[in-house]
Amino acid sequence: MTGEIDEIILEHTIEAKSYWAERGLELPRVSVNVSAKRLGDKDLVTRLKKLDFDWSSLTFELVESTFLDRSDAQVAANIKQIRSMGIEVEIDDFGTAYASIVSLTHLLPHRLKIDRQLITPVIESADQRELVHSIIQIGRTFGIGAVAEGVESMTHAEILQMMGVEVLQGYALCPPLDRESFLEHNLARLHDRQAMISAI
Repeated sequence: MTGEIDEIILEHTIEAKSYWAERGLELPRVSVNVSAKRLGDKDLVTRLKKLDFDWSSLTFELVESTFLDRSDAQVAANIKQIRSMGIEVEIDDFGTAYASIVSLTHLLPHRLKIDRQLITPVIESADQRELVHSIIQIGRTFGIGAVAEGVESMTHAEILQMMGVEVLQGYALCPPLDRESFLEHNLARLHDRQAMISAI
């Protein structure tokens, strides 16, 4: 059942990206979570290839415990094939499970999404900032980027950007929105940005 839900969500995501593009909002990339059950499905790649989509604009987010199961032959084979299709791989909620550096070097995801539990205290805690910075540096060593989840204030954003986090995600930037509100919000931002450029 979980695998079926994953498939439905992917189809809705593809449809939403097309909906936005038809109305003037081109997104370079969209992301969907992929469960361990879905990743272990022997028919995963076959089903994906039946969908009409530019796979280079898709990211699969795997929870940390999922990629630890890559020792499973089917999971490992699917990860290899989805990467060859151009689909990027991120490790979601990084820092909440028991990933090893060895496991990380085997998978070599494109990005680590650092969990909000680690991000929230960085404003008040020097130790927490050092911990998050260490995760970022480990990723950089292997050419892996970083995403910060749970960015709740612009102070968070400034600290994390100084640390070298490439992508920020959280209420400080935008709350969760339905597809129509997302379109309206981002078209307004795009219009404002174009107006500022024109004024320069």
